Formats: sequence, structure tokens, C-alpha cells
Amino acid sequence: MKEIDKINLVKYGIIEEPFDYSFLDEELIEIYESFNKKFEKLYKRKAEQYNLKDCHFIIENSIYSNAFARSKRGYNIIGITQGYIKTMTDIFDKKNFEKLLFIALKSDARTSNSYAELYEMENFEFHTFMFNCSIQFTFGHEFQHILQLNSDRVATKTELNENLTNVKFDLNRHAWEFDADRFGSFEVLKYIHQIKNEFKVNSDDIFKCMLYLGLGSLFLTKLLYYFNVSKSTEVINTKPFYTKENSHPHPITRIFNITEYFKNNIEDLFPNLKIEIQDLLNNSLAILDNYLNSLFPKQKVIKYFFDDWGLYLDEINEYNNVLYDACINDKSIKDLLIKRGINFEN
Repeated sequence: MKEIDKINLVKYGIIEEPFDYSFLDEELIEIYESFNKKFEKLYKRKAEQYNLKDCHFIIENSIYSNAFARSKRGYNIIGITQGYIKTMTDIFDKKNFEKLLFIALKSDARTSNSYAELYEMENFEFHTFMFNCSIQFTFGHEFQHILQLNSDRVATKTELNENLTNVKFDLNRHAWEFDADRFGSFEVLKYIHQIKNEFKVNSDDIFKCMLYLGLGSLFLTKLLYYFNVSKSTEVINTKPFYTKENSHPHPITRIFNITEYFKNNIEDLFPNLKIEIQDLLNNSLAILDNYLNSLFPKQKVIKYFFDDWGLYLDEINEYNNVLYDACINDKSIKDLLIKRGINFEN
């Protein structure tokens, strides 16, 4: 965004509390500018694709990790906080993935060899690829909220935040989050296919490994919240399961929806891969397990996930069906599905 545009949008209250990172050290300025360029490029391309006007991206001055979509006086704002940038930079630090290849080598021979080939590819790095997948999801999720806000002419909501809050339950709000998660999941799949083509990957087995890494990146960004993990965390506490509560569906419900939609689109677009849901879960969760074990070597963190997954699987399935029905009965979402050529009856 041009500086004069930002000044005017701040002046008229369209943008609130933008973060000025120009006073930071050169290394930090580079990090913030990198995020700024990534999101602005994605937003510009999508706004043109969907013929949206007055679209702006901002970095907001807040230490809390968050992303948001805002419709205000005809302006479409997507933003992230400085806290989000710090969190993402910490999560996808290269040193956190140093043992990833070792874990991959413990897989079956074909998968192990494919990970090794991927690792040896010039200019391909696991942590950078997974970081970019996570960015694609965050942006896709927020962009779908912008489309929702633009399509719902009677909506009273003007802003949708990513952070879960304890507010009065609204099924439509949960449905919007369900829909935005699916859009973001599909953006990740498209990005993975794009990188596959850029690196001229012709092996289905290597492509599968890229898919595992991509979904693994979403597990990292979503399930770390479920585990309430931060640098100061000493004891893991998971969030009690719920359905019709709070601003967003429960994190484990969201990751189930994301995984299921990711897998369904792989089946539709790449049927020759023949990926089973268990393949996706086993390989992608192994990445999360490796990551968490490096932080909490004395705790079997992933066990908490599997315990809750097994305990609440029926409720998760049932509630995801409720959210799906709510989506296709929400005129805003239904219209968007039709425009995207999606047969929402299936």
C-alpha cells in the first residue's frame, strides 16, 4: 500500500493502529517487509480475480497473534498483527525442522526416499515451503471472509478475527469459519501444485511428500493453538471440547474439516495418487509430533490429540455435518460456492 493511501485511511478511521516498523533494526525491517510484500501480492492478485475494489492489507500494532478481515465503509481490509509475524517467524525457524528428515527416513522406503530427494533439491527447504503453505492458508481464510462480507448484504458483522473468543454462540459465524477454512485449505493445495510444477517434480511419491508437508504446516499453525503452546509453555493443556460455543468451532473440529476437505480435493484433482486419509494423518501428524517432541521431550504431546480425536470423533463428524448444512443454507456462502463452480449438494 502506498504511504499516502495508508495515511489517508488512518486519517479517516478506515485503518486503526497500523504498525510502523521503520524504526526497527534492519534485520527486523526485512522480516516485516517480507510479510507485507507476500500478503499484498496475494491480495492484489485475488482482488483482480474477483473484481474487488478498495482492497488494502495492513500490519496492525498488536502484540497478540491474530489475522482479520474487515469491511468498513466500502473498504476491504485484510490484516495481520505484529504478534502474528513474531509467532510465525518463531514457529517456522529453520532450526525447528533440523530433525524432520530423520523422522521422514523412518517412513516406508518409498516415502523415505522421496523425502530425501525432496531434501536434496536445489533451493527447496522444508521450513520455507511449510511457512509459505501456512501463509497461503491464513490469507485464503481471511480473503474468503472478505468475499463473505461482500456477498452478505444484510450482515451486521464488519470484522472477523482469527482468534477464538468466548462470545455468544452464532451458528452462522461458525459456518463462515468452516467455509473460510475450506477455502484456505484449497489455496494451500493449489500452492503445493504450483511449487511442484516450478520444481519440475514428476514423481507422484515426491508430490505426496509435498502434500504431507503442506498439511503438516496447517497442523502446526492450528494445533499449536489447541495445545496452547508458546515459548513460555511448560505444561501442555488442551482446550476442552465443545460444539455450539464461542466465536469459532473447536480447533480439533477445524483441523478435521481442513483435513477432510484437503483429502477430498486430492481425490478429485489427483485420483492417481490414491492417498488415504490415514496416510495424510500419519505422515502429517508425524511432522507435528517431531516438532512438539523437540519442545517437550518429556511429554507425549501428540497422544493428547489422538485421545481427543478418538473420544470426540462422532461429535466432530456430526457437528461438521451441521456446519456444512448451515453453509449451504446461508445465502452468502451458497452464492459464493455457485460462483466457484462447486456443487454444494454433494
